[in-house]
Amino acid sequence: MLSSPCATPEGGARAGRLLELSERLAESGRRGEALDAAREACQVLRGLARLTPNTYLADLAEGLSVMAARLREARRMREGVAISRETVRIRRRLTRHDYDAHMPGLALALCRLAVVLSASGDLRDALASAQESVDLYRSLSRHDPFGDETGLAEALVTLACCLSESSRPSGAFVTAQQALTVRRRLVRADPDAQMRRLAADLARLAPRLCTVGYVDEALEHAQEAVGLYRRLDEEEIGSCTRDLAGALEALAVCWAAVGRRDEALDAAEEAVALYRGLARRTPALHSPSVAHALGTLARRLSDAGRHREALAATEEAVDLTRALAHSAPNTHLPDLADALTVQAACLRDADGLDRALTAAREVVGIRRALAHSSPSTDTPALAESLYVLAVDLYTAGQLRESFAVAWEAIDIYRRLVRANPAPHTAHLARALNILTLNLSRAGHVHEALASVQEAVTFYRSLTQIDPAAYRPDLAACLHNLATCLADVGDRSAALATLRETATIRRELAERDPATHAPALAPCLHRLAKRLAEAGHRGEALETAREAVAAYRGLARTRPEDFGQGLAGALGTYASVLEWADREADAARIRQEREAATRQTEAEENNHHNRTAQPPCASRPYAFHRGSDWRSVRNRAAAR
Repeated sequence: MLSSPCATPEGGARAGRLLELSERLAESGRRGEALDAAREACQVLRGLARLTPNTYLADLAEGLSVMAARLREARRMREGVAISRETVRIRRRLTRHDYDAHMPGLALALCRLAVVLSASGDLRDALASAQESVDLYRSLSRHDPFGDETGLAEALVTLACCLSESSRPSGAFVTAQQALTVRRRLVRADPDAQMRRLAADLARLAPRLCTVGYVDEALEHAQEAVGLYRRLDEEEIGSCTRDLAGALEALAVCWAAVGRRDEALDAAEEAVALYRGLARRTPALHSPSVAHALGTLARRLSDAGRHREALAATEEAVDLTRALAHSAPNTHLPDLADALTVQAACLRDADGLDRALTAAREVVGIRRALAHSSPSTDTPALAESLYVLAVDLYTAGQLRESFAVAWEAIDIYRRLVRANPAPHTAHLARALNILTLNLSRAGHVHEALASVQEAVTFYRSLTQIDPAAYRPDLAACLHNLATCLADVGDRSAALATLRETATIRRELAERDPATHAPALAPCLHRLAKRLAEAGHRGEALETAREAVAAYRGLARTRPEDFGQGLAGALGTYASVLEWADREADAARIRQEREAATRQTEAEENNHHNRTAQPPCASRPYAFHRGSDWRSVRNRAAAR
């Protein structure tokens, strides 16, 4: 029987040419053709490996690695995982014959498997693969001080990203610092070869660290990445433009996280401009990046109160991703869902709740379809979109539908938690909160209490693991627990819960006033009223005074946001002073309250063109930091 023409020595050269072609096609944005070329190369290499495995098995592993990359670029995650696992199996087989020669290849294959597993939503296996890769590279370094430190740096970056995605902030931060330490050591030894890789590591890590709360460190990394890419792009004109644009997107996110809106907007605008220039030359490759950058720009415009421009940017992003999804739905439907998510957020900011609901419903529809075809990858995204829709429906007063949607999100999150608790427990707690609010407003006070108690239990366990990450969420959930306890008539327990909430809020505000003082002030005001109702005169007086002081500080810089709260706190303080027979002090505070009320009314008149929200439209708590309804996963570093 004659062997296939592909299964001849000449086939090896052909496979090599096909893999090179695949890389060139991928670089030009022709993803379908790139995948076809890689698949054909692997078919040839499979035939060669069957005939002479000792010669061609390693080549097959490398070809499969290229094919896995093409599958990931095409969003065919299930196939990508399968091919990556096959690559690891082949590398393990090779190490059994020659451990020293093939262990670096196994370490690299495990690192690449971790990337595709993380992208597919299998975070538990991704973590295991990334950790094994790190361990292998460290073992190589122990045996050879001049071993593959480049591989170790890459593996550590991958592990840090997996830890951040798995809601392990402290581990992500420590591992990221280890990765950068290794990379900087490599830069000192060979700056020409390693400087661009350092920039890539910084740009990749910055948004992940920002997501898990290390915003100052993330900002430093993003700034350094942008600076490095600017220099490299100037030295080799245009060589790093795409990378620079991605780093600018990450920088915009980080500037926004620290409240520097103008700087965030500047970075986002520059990123869009750079991507537009690239898309004019190679639209197939760069149009998705333009759409993503427009989403980042829209969020920053919305933060700056420039809602009309923000909505225009989201409309352009949605139109662009619709066209892409129409031509390649498997690849670009997730991009369309992301663009619609940003559009919905900007519509909320502009008081366009009805239109936001329409966009949020479309997102849910897309996520349902994607989850049906790829459950492991897209089911968490479906749960997130259901949660956001539930919040919007609650805000719009559509309680029955909000209730049903929240239950669906909770059911999904419970399944995800059973399979892998770490990355999903916080999301389940957050979804339980919106269910609590629905039950409470519907008058089902005991069911609401049970729901929020479960959420508090989850947050207490998370806080034990990572206090810095989850104490704000615990405090917010305790606030809701106090309300539910009062609703069922347990006022003593409600007061104790409010005291605990205030204690946590004080500690948080002391460490980071800019972030946590806005939550402390209303918490203190509420506690003061409850203390007065319970007859604790001295404590009520001190707490009311503290609430007023907190509101005064906030209202000095943001009267439009905190003037009304200051007026309310002053009214409570005056009432408690009268109760304490301090009439003169009470009269002085009431005068201040009247002045604060007049100023607030004046501010509202200055913004008369804004549509007032309905009474039910207060945004409920619990948009967890890592899944904020404004945010879409930043993929700039992955491009």
